[in-house]
Amino acid sequence: MVDLKSATFLKIAFCLFLITVMGIIPMSCNEENTGSKSIPSMSLADFPALDCSTSTQPLSVILASKVLGLPYQWWQDQAVTQVWYVSIDWGKTSLTESQRDLLKSKLNCSTTHGSYMNLLDGKVELIIASRDISRDEQKYADSKNVKLITRPIGKDGFIFIINKNNPVNSLSIKQIQDIYTGRIENWKDVGGNDATINPYVRNANSGSQEKMETMVMQGLTIIGKPGMETGTMAGPFYEIRKDVNGIAYTPFYYYNIMTRGQDYAKAIGIEGVLPNKKSINNGTYPYVSEIFAAIRADTKRDSYAYKLFEFLTQKEARSIVEESGYVPLTSTTNMKTS
Repeated sequence: MVDLKSATFLKIAFCLFLITVMGIIPMSCNEENTGSKSIPSMSLADFPALDCSTSTQPLSVILASKVLGLPYQWWQDQAVTQVWYVSIDWGKTSLTESQRDLLKSKLNCSTTHGSYMNLLDGKVELIIASRDISRDEQKYADSKNVKLITRPIGKDGFIFIINKNNPVNSLSIKQIQDIYTGRIENWKDVGGNDATINPYVRNANSGSQEKMETMVMQGLTIIGKPGMETGTMAGPFYEIRKDVNGIAYTPFYYYNIMTRGQDYAKAIGIEGVLPNKKSINNGTYPYVSEIFAAIRADTKRDSYAYKLFEFLTQKEARSIVEESGYVPLTSTTNMKTS
């Protein structure tokens, strides 16, 4: 027999147990629901038209796959460039042919400059680019009286590559500048072989060229040699593959993720620091850049394009940025209107 005092104690204890459990369960559900709501939910028809840089193509497609609940896959362009890209895994979706065509029309990749121009011209609604708006693009925006809102969403490195058979492993900031201004013309002057340096450049307004001019050269004039300009992201790798005396530049992400597996080009250190995710994340590598999301300032705040832009600039999007292979930001507060 259980006395009255013991029964009362057991009843109180059981009630407290129920209160504790009932308090815990909703908290867990709320946390899970909050996480699931962090990725905007929208239909294929509502999904905005995107554009991107070549090097941000994987992130752009992975973002679409997460928002639309579709599988994605990495694939390699083995016939031409050997570069890795991301696509929707169409064979594992139930999309009709017309739905596929609609989504493909919304996932553009017009290069960095092309994506900014398309955004300024109102041809797309949101872009993910390898850099902020360039000087020439800002002039064009001003001429059209169009303002953009841009915000960093991830980190990248700006690196220099040479042929793997070149013995040089690191250059100083000044040596890089001297090579591209023509003051240093022979590899022996920087610890290499007695051979003429072939400095390759990118085309004007490309993401890489804009970074080279503003981040590395800082106002110094690049002395371009005939035949040294490459017009695509794959161009520097094509040249370095066959030119043991060449030097070129590219985003670290493109080198590390999109040309993974290549065995002919190596990234060199700057001031003795090699580019990798750790040195980019902690800032010890000298040339750390950012990738940007950009949208027109006149975009309606209740539009799906703006909702997606807002998501990209919040901490909940960092897992998608990291999944794509980029280094996520620890803070995403530096939004600006230009």
